[in-house]
Amino acid sequence: MSNPALDSDPNVPRPPADPPREQRRHPRFDLGVRCWITDSRHTLYLRVHDISRGGLSVRAPVPFAPSGKIEVGLELPGGRRVRVHGEVVWVRTSTATESGPRMGARFLEFLEGEEELYRLLGNA
Repeated sequence: MSNPALDSDPNVPRPPADPPREQRRHPRFDLGVRCWITDSRHTLYLRVHDISRGGLSVRAPVPFAPSGKIEVGLELPGGRRVRVHGEVVWVRTSTATESGPRMGARFLEFLEGEEELYRLLGNA
């Protein structure tokens, strides 16, 4: 029940606001796979931090441009490969709890290996 006198008093503690809702569509998995990521300035060979059907995140020692277009090549177990066009969604600098900057990307268009990735993630 609301009390107008208390609601307007800044000294009255209030419960925290609801945390922002998670916007991810797909669950993330920690798979020990490596990838090539290429943008207009760099080509890097990196370990995947986490991956889903819709995208991935990596620790990136160089800055990627938010909204920048990338191509990702994944090396799956058994020699299978995935190639996909993607877009950088977020870039984070290093923090005390993380070792190195990170970058997250969304998959836009699979060029090869979509079924193999989905099969692997379905078994993770």
